[in-house]
Amino acid sequence: MIEIKNLKKAFNQNEVLRGINLSINDNEIVSIIGSSGGGKSTLLRCLNFLEHADSGTITIGDASVNCEQAGKNEIKKLRLKSTMVFQNFNLFKNKTALENIMEPLIVNKILPKAEAEKVALAYLKKIGLEDKRDEYPSKLSGGQQQRIGIARALVLDPEVILFDEPTSALDPELVSDVLKLIKEVASEKRTMIIVTHEMAFARDVSDRIVYIDKGDVVEEGAPEEIFTNPKEERTRQFLSRSLQPEYII
Repeated sequence: MIEIKNLKKAFNQNEVLRGINLSINDNEIVSIIGSSGGGKSTLLRCLNFLEHADSGTITIGDASVNCEQAGKNEIKKLRLKSTMVFQNFNLFKNKTALENIMEPLIVNKILPKAEAEKVALAYLKKIGLEDKRDEYPSKLSGGQQQRIGIARALVLDPEVILFDEPTSALDPELVSDVLKLIKEVASEKRTMIIVTHEMAFARDVSDRIVYIDKGDVVEEGAPEEIFTNPKEERTRQFLSRSLQPEYII
């Protein structure tokens, strides 16, 4: 289970997170929606300390951190609970597709290279890119790079997977393959937090939708509830701008 309590983060005078409170159950898939600049990606980055929140507490499973007093060991324990899929892929440019997936197994799980290669190859097969094992990122499409990024996150079997707008850097024709893979991962009932602008996808795949605006959780609920009968005017206005015509309230 994930518990976020009164999480705050500011960049200079800009309050990006204004006291986020959120609970996420084991095996729950939560999509976070909202306008650009509302704090969605910052929240994800704070959960695994890519950004250090100014205050508040984060609990993932048996790891709990007070952000004001977090020490290196506490942060390391929390980071080991989750993995991130980035919008810009963040693959190692000097490593092949296979080596990119192997890297966390060698660094985090300290597996022997031969064993790490065997596990990584199984994940390459799972995402349908076994034939790209020796290709470097520069030779791969954006969709292929993102699928490798997802395999790299899965290979550690984390308690929670964080997806930070995983399709935002892709050309439209490449989006569907990545969304299909994420949906397959979701069917395995992992704990997932997905920041996305893909409203139809969020509605389809999520157990719960959280709408964040200007650093606050404005509204949360089941997808049908949020997309067909939102309670807050700010949510209604956002969805009227963001949804495809068939979904507009």
